[in-house]
Amino acid sequence: MTSYHSDIYYKIEVVEGLKAALLDERVTAIFYAQLRDMSRRYAGIEAFAEARKDELDHAREITQLLEELTGVKPIEATQPVTPPAFRDYCEGIAIAIQGEKQAGVEYSNIINISPYEKVNLQLQEIISDEEVHLAKFKKLYEIECQYKYYNK
Repeated sequence: MTSYHSDIYYKIEVVEGLKAALLDERVTAIFYAQLRDMSRRYAGIEAFAEARKDELDHAREITQLLEELTGVKPIEATQPVTPPAFRDYCEGIAIAIQGEKQAGVEYSNIINISPYEKVNLQLQEIISDEEVHLAKFKKLYEIECQYKYYNK
């Protein structure tokens, strides 16, 4: 594969990864608003409110990266999204924990193929936020749910 073709391949892969991440961030923001509203204690309200704000910031940042890479606003920035279904608060927290773990993996995968320093630096910052969310949600689950759904 020539350098030109490999550059195009990596750009396509990075753009597709960022589009998927943008949708995930938007879905997650709605999901965290639901969990915030279900929270019975301040710790849950604070954790999900802060995480929701971060997810909205991430969506905005990823949209900007995609606009810079493609020259157009991605449809993923405005298309309707639906949060995951869950039975109760504890199941919701368990889903949030798994989602934060998966987000870190997905962002790392994009970084591993991306030749774009700006993208990689932004995604590293997002990974740091996701790690904070993960730690807070694990502790919240431990306090609220007593390992009913989630096992280490």
